[in-house]
Amino acid sequence: MTEIRIERADWTERDVVMRLPFQFGAVTMQRTGEAHCRIAAVIDGKEVEGRSAQLMVPRWFDKRPELSAEDTIDELRDSVRAACEASIGMKGPMVAVARDLRVEAAARMPAATPRLAAGFGAALVEMALIDAVCHATGLPFWRAAQGDVFRLGAHCPEDLAADALEQSLARIGPPHRVRLRHTIGFDAPLTADEIGADAPQDELPVSLDQVIGTYGIRAFKIKLKGDPQADLTRLRAIVPVIAPVIAGTAGRSVTLDANEQYAVDSFTAFWEGFSSAAELAPIRDALRFVEQPFDRAEALSAPVSGKITVPLVIDESDDHDDAFAEALALGWQGTSIKSCKGVLRALLNRARADVAGALLSGEDLTCQPGLCWQQDTAMAAACGVQDMERNGHHFAGGMQGATDAEVLERLSVHHDIYRQTEGRPALRIENGEVAVGSLDRPGFGGV
Repeated sequence: MTEIRIERADWTERDVVMRLPFQFGAVTMQRTGEAHCRIAAVIDGKEVEGRSAQLMVPRWFDKRPELSAEDTIDELRDSVRAACEASIGMKGPMVAVARDLRVEAAARMPAATPRLAAGFGAALVEMALIDAVCHATGLPFWRAAQGDVFRLGAHCPEDLAADALEQSLARIGPPHRVRLRHTIGFDAPLTADEIGADAPQDELPVSLDQVIGTYGIRAFKIKLKGDPQADLTRLRAIVPVIAPVIAGTAGRSVTLDANEQYAVDSFTAFWEGFSSAAELAPIRDALRFVEQPFDRAEALSAPVSGKITVPLVIDESDDHDDAFAEALALGWQGTSIKSCKGVLRALLNRARADVAGALLSGEDLTCQPGLCWQQDTAMAAACGVQDMERNGHHFAGGMQGATDAEVLERLSVHHDIYRQTEGRPALRIENGEVAVGSLDRPGFGGV
């Protein structure tokens, strides 16, 4: 595959209502939209289509206080619209088209737009283009990435040796099973007796103890609020619920996510309290990393303090192609990968992590079951992350907005991933894992 020309790009939106409210830092999400993109392209003379999907999460891509949650969703809509318009007529090799698209789409957004928000639409179109390339070559995503069909090696960044990238891509294998890391929101009920009267009346779990009992979850992501004492108190409440399933468990995994809410001094105070509290030992012993404690505007401005002895992973700071390389130089020890930040960037960051012995985490930003979940999971599985935050199925889910025909097709083709429950499709989770072998089919994320 050498040459691409984008002929058409358009998008639609599906309404998503949360089954359970989900808190992102200072905002609680009740509903939003899921953007679906479809492109038509000519690839080496062959006409093909590609599709992609991403949830438009309020006040994560852009956290400026003067904007409402709806303002930030509108901004993401504008980003998708700008990227679709900018992409038409673009041509060249995959990496060059993706690069030019990011630049041109961002140029069509207001100058004050944060890079994560400005790049959202370009990432969505890039995903659809990857899907088209995989269909044109008859390859599943993992094999296209393994063989560098996207020609990353020909456009290798300066901080990464071409042979290191080639070796990293060559080690990508087919998808088999993925291990889920369940998100524990700051206000989420921990036990069944904490469930409110307004909880959904369905057969799916609500409280943390129900999630553990129903799905066999053994890996957890705990949300922090940015207040040392409040966060330590919350962790103490969580310990009795998760300690029995993480104590002595092989590959046990707990991560903390502060969503940019800490200053360096206050996080150092939190870390000192966390490190000295005997009752928090079960979480401390299983802790793998803390995700983005500091504001993206400051996080990469100075080296990581030597007082912080836990690995720190960037997330919101990963808003441009060289961000991970910059973070590694400052003492950060990993990055999250999300398809909404760029799939090709994730493959490059996999190689960077391989070279540096760094962490690569899979964080899903409430990816919804269906194409969005399948594409993000295919990417994270190819990048070899240990476990993946997959919380969209718990807080919303149900393939909202999909036609009956689409739902039936996904249940049939991806019977290892989905099951039917009371009229709504849900993930088929067994022992905390989902089998994903059905993603090994032509395209990006399968049908």
